[in-house]
Amino acid sequence: MERMTFTERALGISFAASGVLLAGAHLFEKVGGLVPCILCLNQREAHWTALAVAAAGLIAARLFRSKLGAAAAVGAASLVYAVSACLAFYHTGVEYGYWPGPAICAAGGDIVDLDNLAASLNQKSDAPSCEDVQWRFLGVSMAGYNLLASAGLFALTLFAALSETRAAKRTRRPA
Repeated sequence: MERMTFTERALGISFAASGVLLAGAHLFEKVGGLVPCILCLNQREAHWTALAVAAAGLIAARLFRSKLGAAAAVGAASLVYAVSACLAFYHTGVEYGYWPGPAICAAGGDIVDLDNLAASLNQKSDAPSCEDVQWRFLGVSMAGYNLLASAGLFALTLFAALSETRAAKRTRRPA
């Protein structure tokens, strides 16, 4: 078995980290009983996207032996993690009261059930306000930890993408 390149390792770390973050979020919800707010759910979408991008890049690198596919995937992953870090930064700021959250984040908002639209307009959501911190560890909320993880994964994948770009430029130049 051939060694993994730095790009492949970065994609593997991205895949594993996003998977662990998603598993943790779902465990907090299903086992711990913490109901996610809309900003929490948006942050999960970013990690689902990163998981898919990293998987596609690993498949391209390993199965199809495509360095270009892996390089494109690690570049795309860095953009996804940049968005994830921005979402987490925004959510953390809302939690600490630095700025208001979106109007949809208010607790007790209406939910829409497309099967029974008329009745659903009168039901209240059990989702918490985005300002409510349901869990902290060492003074940092889940959104704060997601900010740290996403920023670190952004740095890793950006560095891998830049390294891959430099390597591609070196191989194209005539000696």
